[in-house]
Amino acid sequence: MRNLLQWRGLGALLLSPWPLRLCRLGLFALLLGMLAWGWHQHAIPGVATPDPLMYTNLASQLFWVWWMFAVVFLALFFGRAWCAVCPVGWFNEVVARFGLARPLPAWLDNFVPVTLTLVLLQLAVYLFAIHRYPDHTARLIGLMLLLALLLGLVFRKRAFCTLFCPAGAVLGLYARIAPWQLRVADEAVCAGCDGRECVSGGRRWTRLSLGSAVLYWHGRRRECPVDLLPPEVRDSSSCQLCLQCARNCSHDNLRLGGRPWLADLVPGSLSVSENFFLLVLLGLLTANFSKFYVELREAIFRLPEQAAVLLGWEAGGYYLLATLWVTLALPVLLLLPGWLLLKLGRLRVDPQAAPPAAPAPLVAEEKPGFWGTLGALALPCLPLLLSAHLAMGLVKVNAKAGFLPYALRDPSGVKSYLAMNVMQLSPPPGSLLPLDGLKWLVLLLLLAGLGGGLAAARRLSARLDGLCPPPIFRAAAGLVVLLCGALYIGTVIQWLFLR
Repeated sequence: MRNLLQWRGLGALLLSPWPLRLCRLGLFALLLGMLAWGWHQHAIPGVATPDPLMYTNLASQLFWVWWMFAVVFLALFFGRAWCAVCPVGWFNEVVARFGLARPLPAWLDNFVPVTLTLVLLQLAVYLFAIHRYPDHTARLIGLMLLLALLLGLVFRKRAFCTLFCPAGAVLGLYARIAPWQLRVADEAVCAGCDGRECVSGGRRWTRLSLGSAVLYWHGRRRECPVDLLPPEVRDSSSCQLCLQCARNCSHDNLRLGGRPWLADLVPGSLSVSENFFLLVLLGLLTANFSKFYVELREAIFRLPEQAAVLLGWEAGGYYLLATLWVTLALPVLLLLPGWLLLKLGRLRVDPQAAPPAAPAPLVAEEKPGFWGTLGALALPCLPLLLSAHLAMGLVKVNAKAGFLPYALRDPSGVKSYLAMNVMQLSPPPGSLLPLDGLKWLVLLLLLAGLGGGLAAARRLSARLDGLCPPPIFRAAAGLVVLLCGALYIGTVIQWLFLR
């Protein structure tokens, strides 16, 4: 697709900073409203239901239905575009303009902190059910804003997003699949540019006039929020499509257009820490998806449950074991068949070989280790993970979006819950789509993800660099994709077709 920045009308709209500014301000005001609407809203006196405000409260509705699940639909097409308007990341960036502007230490500038954050959030969901109570949601939002403020006062740019935002890391993985990208049109033009104003911003003069009065204002352009130099960008995992580099470029050398799906799935493109994050995400999505298939969920959690009984731990101890099991052991078990197939594929048997006259010197082979091999096998699962994430988002939005009009009329959710469930003045909202249509949409999503995973395995095997023979990797990665796809599709069939 040709460069959208050169389309008449649309290009000027995309390059204008005002749509993004207004969107960020509106979302930040909405975030503060969510903080207020959820504060001190835990339960309803006299109502026996432990979590009556789970979806009728506007804070819970917007945060857990629309922010956590509906945003993934943007990632399908636009990758990390949500990060360009995220109110927390924007607040962190604004504060950083007045802070000490220290760079993040190298030992923090990786995916380990955000992976630990994701694990802790899952533990908080297990222990405190933070997604069920508006006051817990409000405290989480307040903690996010506080961390964004403190980190902005010390570090430069969006340190909060690097350290404590699992959503941005997940969208960065999905951006490798999305069919849009921002790249330079001619690398020779960038090679001859010394200013690098696309990333550094640079200074500019602004002319303001009112009748005969003329005022010139000298200021700085906004910098790239993630320090990406366009000619060096090889994948879209970090680009937010905010187009600030295109606004800063004096040579009009940036191109926004379409590309093939799965374009950025390249062997070795993920760092060690990003591989670790991908493994944790694989385990969490599989465990959360399995909750709709009771027998499968019981099988997955049987070992930590028995371990908690043997150790004599209470519920809190079980949840800790379950979190560690889901985020560390489960993804290894899912990838283990593929890893074993890779090992078997490296065996070489020659019955005619004669013993050597002298022992050959040992030569160390440059092969990835155990975790690196698991990361390579998990990479083709990204399309399937995205489809499973989309399926859960579709089911969630379909079932709970009907509560949004009630929450808009009554942000606290108390009156709406009483009217629907106590006084019977209004019926509870139904789903947007009937089950007969929804189940086929979910199944098609997962089948598309399964096909994308198998295509990714073939694509990656063709670009291997010394890991193993391409046919062996294609078979091993395909086995992992088929195993995970069977779990997800079997869950959907049991849950939506056989129930």
